[in-house]
Amino acid sequence: MREKLPDSRLVRFLEDTTQSGGVDFHLHSYFSDGAQSPTALVEEVLRKKLFAFSLTDHDTMAGNFEARDALRQICPTSRDISDYKPGDEKRKGEIPWFVPGVECSTQFEDQEIHLLGYFTEVDPPEMKQFLKKQADLRVKRNEAMINKLNALGYQITPFEFRRYGVDQTVLGRVHMALWLVEYAGFPSIKEAFRRLLNEGCPAFVPREKHTVEEVAGAIAKSGGVTVLAHPQQYRWCEDINSPETTQSLTRCFSDCQSMGVLGVECFHGQASQEESQLMSEVAKGLGMICTAGSDSHGRDDQHAHMYEGGTVFNLD
Repeated sequence: MREKLPDSRLVRFLEDTTQSGGVDFHLHSYFSDGAQSPTALVEEVLRKKLFAFSLTDHDTMAGNFEARDALRQICPTSRDISDYKPGDEKRKGEIPWFVPGVECSTQFEDQEIHLLGYFTEVDPPEMKQFLKKQADLRVKRNEAMINKLNALGYQITPFEFRRYGVDQTVLGRVHMALWLVEYAGFPSIKEAFRRLLNEGCPAFVPREKHTVEEVAGAIAKSGGVTVLAHPQQYRWCEDINSPETTQSLTRCFSDCQSMGVLGVECFHGQASQEESQLMSEVAKGLGMICTAGSDSHGRDDQHAHMYEGGTVFNLD
């Protein structure tokens, strides 16, 4: 079923380097809900000797410019993904490859799922237009949630909310959580989400989301590759020993594939080895590529830490 995948350097790169190990294709900066600047993220990538990495902020690619430029400044001979040739993934210990990326929320059946987009350009024009619409939806949702927090007695203002990011930061719930920790006595970001900000909680407001097909289509039009992010977080792997779980997971992956998703993040910072094994087997059976991403946000919270150069993902 490999013929379903486009014959592109980017597809081959994501698959080959994941199999080789030492990559992290799911990282966040303070251009969305991460704590690090893209420059600090690149510095950590170099300390951890990763072979390849991607910055995948929510609904924005603005941080990719800084990440690319920081890598070029520190490592003037850094390589461009368009120069990749099969076999290069075996050349460990060299300057890391950088893949521009983004993470977008979508609606799949009755739940929210996330898609990762990977590109050869840091700012593809078609994707830039699409992300502008995504950001506008976030702004409306943020305003509604701040109003709810105010009505609940938490006097966060739009000005205080915005100071948790830089000028181009795409703000969201995590920034409200940071305010609640700093000014309202919440012990952690996780607790702020549990009590106020998660779906079904008093301050939650749903955000209008595009379909999987719409997001994957926008990524494809920009020359990108779409990968399903952290499927185990959608409760698709709850009973990994059940044949029904495998059947259901196959159906979900297949449905996403029919809408333009080419790969699955089988190796995620919060996925167990058993979950990764199952997701990998199902994805490969459908001819989808398998990728790896820690989902690091650069802070000690519920997210995993960035992978290291010695991290191995291939479970064959």
